[in-house]
Amino acid sequence: MRDSISYICPIEHTPLKAAGDALVSMAGRRYHIHAGVIDFLNGASLTEIEAFTKAEYDRVADGIYDVAVDWQFAAFFEDEGKVREGMLDLLDLKPGARVLETGCGTGRDSFRIAARLGPSGVLHMQDLSPGMVHACHKFMEGHPDRKLYPKDMAYHVSNASELPYADGVFDAVFHFGGFNQFGDQKKAAAEFARVTKKGGRILIGDEAVAPWLKGSEVDRIVCTNNALFAADIPLATLPDCARDVTVKWIIANCFYVIAFTRGDGPPALDLDRPHKGWRGGSMRSRYFGVLEGVTPETKALVKDAAAASGQSVHDWLDGLVRREAEAALSKMQKS
Repeated sequence: MRDSISYICPIEHTPLKAAGDALVSMAGRRYHIHAGVIDFLNGASLTEIEAFTKAEYDRVADGIYDVAVDWQFAAFFEDEGKVREGMLDLLDLKPGARVLETGCGTGRDSFRIAARLGPSGVLHMQDLSPGMVHACHKFMEGHPDRKLYPKDMAYHVSNASELPYADGVFDAVFHFGGFNQFGDQKKAAAEFARVTKKGGRILIGDEAVAPWLKGSEVDRIVCTNNALFAADIPLATLPDCARDVTVKWIIANCFYVIAFTRGDGPPALDLDRPHKGWRGGSMRSRYFGVLEGVTPETKALVKDAAAASGQSVHDWLDGLVRREAEAALSKMQKS
């Protein structure tokens, strides 16, 4: 079995010490443990939508939620197992991998992830709703296939925008459902990427009628039934380290799935590779070297003069401006 993943304080990003039925940060923040679930929401401030979502999911955690999900797959003529396993395929999980599932709900994806990881894997399950996490814990620990699942499984309550982990500790992060109700989607997506190792996979999915169905009767029907389906796919929330992005619509084209690989910062660019052609220059000169501009008549003269000298506009103009600037400065220094 791989080494366990230790929690850190989600606020201070410092180690935690066990103290009875709690974990305590270096600054004295206490995170209580109840029935195998750690609560990291102590002292955390929730936005209005986060507080509403937490209360709503707590309300439906004991049975109501699962009945609603069963109805939804049946009403959309979808095979739940096929849909959920198809999403997990996008993560390319291997036995022994370390996975974080955020928004674990009652565990409808959790046991499928656990089965793919096997006993040597690591699976942490998180949700904003204590009711949901406790339901997931009860379901997973009492599952008849528990012996086939990771020996290292952990459960906690937290805000997904402030995860209690060090950087790059997971091979993959999985989140399906509830993302549209996050108070800060961009921050949460950045957190998913932060705790995932370079080259690891991340998946985010939730309700959103596909763009080509917007305005159709299908759109009006499902959005009347549940206003959450009116959401737009949150592609703009992805971090700049996202690579190999896959976008799919599933469940009657009324849910989106975004899967991506965690790269290392924004895409690399060769800023100094010179352009070929009459303009010349590079991405660096065109972006960082922009000056105030000239009149259209002067621009035409510069283009002709550069062509006559056999230079690109960039090289001719850069040389001229540099010479004039150096001469002006030299003259000022002598006076």
